[in-house]
Amino acid sequence: MRIRITAVCAAVLAVLVPAAASAVGTGTDPAAASTESSETTETTETTEQRAQPQAVDRELLIGQSSQAAWDDWATVGEAPAGGSVYYEVNSGTWVSEGHRQYAEFLAERGDTIQLGVSWKDNPPGFEGGDGDARAQRSREVTQELADGQYQDRFDTLVDFITANPQATYLVRLDYEVSSFFHCTDDSCASYRDAYNTLAAMFDERTGGANVQYVYHPVRGEYEKLYPGDANVDWMGLSIFAHELCLPIYDNGYLYNGTPPDNYDVEALQCRDVYIDEDEFGNPSAVWQNWDHDANVLRMTRFAQEHAKPMVLSEAGLLNFTEDGADTSGLEPELATEWVERLFGLLNYQGPIPGQEGEYDLSEVIRMVTYINLDFRYGWDGIPGEDFEFPPNSTWFVDGRLSQYGPATEAFCRGLAEQSFSTTCR
Repeated sequence: MRIRITAVCAAVLAVLVPAAASAVGTGTDPAAASTESSETTETTETTEQRAQPQAVDRELLIGQSSQAAWDDWATVGEAPAGGSVYYEVNSGTWVSEGHRQYAEFLAERGDTIQLGVSWKDNPPGFEGGDGDARAQRSREVTQELADGQYQDRFDTLVDFITANPQATYLVRLDYEVSSFFHCTDDSCASYRDAYNTLAAMFDERTGGANVQYVYHPVRGEYEKLYPGDANVDWMGLSIFAHELCLPIYDNGYLYNGTPPDNYDVEALQCRDVYIDEDEFGNPSAVWQNWDHDANVLRMTRFAQEHAKPMVLSEAGLLNFTEDGADTSGLEPELATEWVERLFGLLNYQGPIPGQEGEYDLSEVIRMVTYINLDFRYGWDGIPGEDFEFPPNSTWFVDGRLSQYGPATEAFCRGLAEQSFSTTCR
């Protein structure tokens, strides 16, 4: 039986287990929601062994990809709890030298390092073709990983972890996983098996004491690919635009829903229903506006039912509004709205679309990775002579908090009000 007790997870579980049991609406026992009886036993036994602290701070990680993100944050706030980098299965090494250097910087400090291990973006054996061909190869590689192949491609990462035991590693076994990229059939056993095979490999080769595993699905398929309670320490979620019901501007506005029925363009909010009672006590569908995507709230509830803390593994600004001739990449108005909705999600209490009752989800999300980069210059945000993305496209945005006023003030206020271990200057 694999039982890993860490300070953060122990404290969080002490909050999540009673919260899940007392939530109004479904009447589902969190233990009964486990996919296997052995996993339920493990969750229960682990819970009994964990301490019951009075409080636990949330943690901020600064991502991603290079120390430039950290250095920019340092002009705004105190040192965060860690950062985020990426590792590629195909090459068997870091995505770039900047990732390795940032990982070394974080490890030397003894910080938390979120590691995005990826094969979907560049699958081993992919010889070219369109997106469908790449996805097909990614699905095949997922099954091959489940069968134990490519374990030598993790040598560099395993060596790094064992050489730096002072750090804590949150390993995402691919990120934003989906049936399109990771499931060879409708059962999605290929991904579940790959996840658990890789977790077992890391445990065996690193000892596992400072390694935790993050299950990070796309928000609409969190149940379909769930690998079981035993090897999931955290559930990860990406938060960009549609997750907070904000528009994306990519040569035209893209909404999370279809106006006017499922999206309120004037309020910039999603529209959906929850289940309440009518005057006669019968279930009744109630329409309302929402700041948060339905699947985001449902996934947060799912994590609570399974007594898993959540990490916002990727959270950052996008291009929300038309740029016109402006090439600054700044979002002076909607950046503040984005920040307020982000912290509103962390403190969410209320109904969930499609479900009956109200829920207290305010203790589920325990860690946030903010992408503090200037995406105009590409995924690593390293300024150059030319923009990597054109103006008026999705990723043409400067997300560095040092460049904002009210949005940065709102971010700092959120850190303080919601008990983050990191504060602003």
